[in-house]
Amino acid sequence: MRRRTKAIAASAAVAIAVILAAIVLLATLQTALTTESARNEQNPLYVQPQPNVQVRLGESATAGNLTFRAQNVMNGTDALQVWSSVNASNHYAPLNPIPGSTYAVINVTVASAIKGATPFSYSNIVLVGNDGRSYYANYAEGNASCSASLAAAQFKPGGACDVYVAFSIPDGVAPAKIVYTASNPAIVVNLA
Repeated sequence: MRRRTKAIAASAAVAIAVILAAIVLLATLQTALTTESARNEQNPLYVQPQPNVQVRLGESATAGNLTFRAQNVMNGTDALQVWSSVNASNHYAPLNPIPGSTYAVINVTVASAIKGATPFSYSNIVLVGNDGRSYYANYAEGNASCSASLAAAQFKPGGACDVYVAFSIPDGVAPAKIVYTASNPAIVVNLA
C-alpha cells in the first residue's frame, strides 16, 4: 500500500511539474506573439505618399514653404552618444531602448523657404525601415536657437533649425528612408 501511495504521489508531482512548465511556455509564447503583433500594429507597412519629392541623404528638398535636408542617420551606440550630446538640457530622459529594439537618430535641417511662418512638427517625420514598416518619431531636440520653434511647432520667416529626431526601431532593422509627410508634396529621403 505504501509503495502504491508513493507511486501516486510521484506521478502527481511529475504531472504538476509538466503542467507548470506548459503554463510558463504558453505565457512566454503569448507575450512574444503579443509583442510582435503590437509592434506590427504600431508600425504599419509603409505606403509612399503621392505626389512626392525624392532626394538622397545630404540633399535639400523644398515643398511649399519648407526646406528639408536630412544630413545624417545614426543607430545603435552612435545614436545614443549623439543623443546624449544634443540632449544637454535633459529635456528628455536618456534613450534606453526596450529589449529587442534600438534607437535611430536622424539629424535634419529644416528651414522656412519663403516669407511667412512655416508649420513644422517632428511627429510628421516617418522613418521607413528596411523591413518596409513605418516608424514614428519618439523625441526631437534642436539646437538652442530652435527650442522655441520646436515647442511652437512652426518657424518664423527665414528661420532654420538643426533638429535631431529619435526613433525606436527593432534590432536588426536598418533605416531605409526618411519621409516628411506634412509637406505638399511629401519629401522622401532615400538612404540607400
